[in-house]
Amino acid sequence: LGGTGGQGASMSVCPSRSEYDDRAPLRHSNSFARLTGKGIYNQRKDYGQTLLKLHNDFQHHVEHLLTVPLERELRSAEDSLRRLRELQEQGRIWGQDVILEVTDQELVLSDVESKEELEAFPLGSVQGCSAGLDNAVLAISVQERNPPRSSVLLFQCERLGVSPERGKTGGSPPGWALTAAAPCQAETLRSSLEKVLRQRKEEQSNRYRHRYGGPPDPPPSPAPPYAAPER
Repeated sequence: LGGTGGQGASMSVCPSRSEYDDRAPLRHSNSFARLTGKGIYNQRKDYGQTLLKLHNDFQHHVEHLLTVPLERELRSAEDSLRRLRELQEQGRIWGQDVILEVTDQELVLSDVESKEELEAFPLGSVQGCSAGLDNAVLAISVQERNPPRSSVLLFQCERLGVSPERGKTGGSPPGWALTAAAPCQAETLRSSLEKVLRQRKEEQSNRYRHRYGGPPDPPPSPAPPYAAPER
């Protein structure tokens, strides 16, 4: 009787291999049967929109090194980069990790940990950007309002993508956290920033025309036919 009880316990707790194999695919199939083709399609569509939004956004973890007002002997981004190199060689640079982000209307610097806004510039005040010092530093030229002057913001590029903390949060597409930790070159950041600035300015222009009823931009004129030179 004791042996029979042991056998009964064994049968109730540990099903045979064939019994386990028959049940597992059934449970797996039932879990996917609840998703219709349209449901899967809509989820894929939302995921694709998320990928495109991340691709078109600009939010990067960088180190702000210096803001150089353009005056006297410092008249360009190149002059600012040269001064930065001199100060670096003297060990006099005091940097700070920040999040550099483009919103709908502003270029924003925020603290990495507290997310506090440190400084913001209207997109229309951004005059240009360049890469320098062996493709390690991003230079952004802006028109400041108080006091009114042109300045160059200099950033050491550290990470491509959002800050590491945000890259680990839920809801991100696969591999986004890995992208956030990848090394970033200043030229890559410069190209991305110029693209996003151009897109934001076009969006602002389109919204303005839609609101005030202005005419749309004319289509580009076709290139004139090629005429062979006379002999």
